[in-house]
Amino acid sequence: MKLIMQPGTAGLKVLTYFLIMWLATFIAGIIPWLNSLFYFWGVSLLISWLLLRSDHLNLSSLNCIPQNRKHWRQLFAGVFSGCLMLIVTAIITLTLTRASWHYNQNPGIVNILITFMMCASSAYIQEFVFRGYPFQTLLRRYGPWPAQILIAIPFALMHINRSMSLQDVAPVMLTTGLGSLLFGLAYIKTRNLMLPVGLHLGWNFAQALIPRTANTDSKVLITVVSDPGNYSFFTIILPYLLIFTIGCIFLGLTNFEKKETGSLTNEVS
Repeated sequence: MKLIMQPGTAGLKVLTYFLIMWLATFIAGIIPWLNSLFYFWGVSLLISWLLLRSDHLNLSSLNCIPQNRKHWRQLFAGVFSGCLMLIVTAIITLTLTRASWHYNQNPGIVNILITFMMCASSAYIQEFVFRGYPFQTLLRRYGPWPAQILIAIPFALMHINRSMSLQDVAPVMLTTGLGSLLFGLAYIKTRNLMLPVGLHLGWNFAQALIPRTANTDSKVLITVVSDPGNYSFFTIILPYLLIFTIGCIFLGLTNFEKKETGSLTNEVS
């Protein structure tokens, strides 16, 4: 245990973090009423606090809450961008699959608000769990790409469940793994969790309301009817890869620090 708590053992600390999270998952499987996002957030919060103390840091070092107007702008920009990315992806997918769709005349404002709150809590908790302590610790110790890859794997595995067929596992691993890279890049560019939380929330919220495949859910904004034979890697995964690539290029080319410097100059003048 002393070895794990010594400085310079970032990899061992992150491994310990995920082993405890796995143990928490195992316990939740035995005690079903524990199986909730808030339970996992609580476990992650406690582990993060204990491990940060060993590095003489506190939870505020994770930059997990908005502290100024810049952070709020990044959060809202992320929500808008995430929604836009999903909408464009859906348009391309529905066009390629030659799907017919129509607006749901009565999705219900309450249902939309509940969906938003659920997506908001899920996005924040997932980003805290994965791009909080473990990602930031790996980033400081090993640099961007090792940190990105090492976090993308457990993040993708988290989206796998026992009901999935083997045929569904690979696409889910691919898309969620790439999503992890996008959210990680958003953190690297801003050094706080607000932009990744916003992107994650925007994508999930729009995805919950605008399906890309055939559905019969009365709570969504559009109902899609399509021939299952039109679904393939080209029609489903390729649009996602295209929008993911554009998103990464845009993030990579955006200088957030320069924008903030300019805005501060304007405020002073």
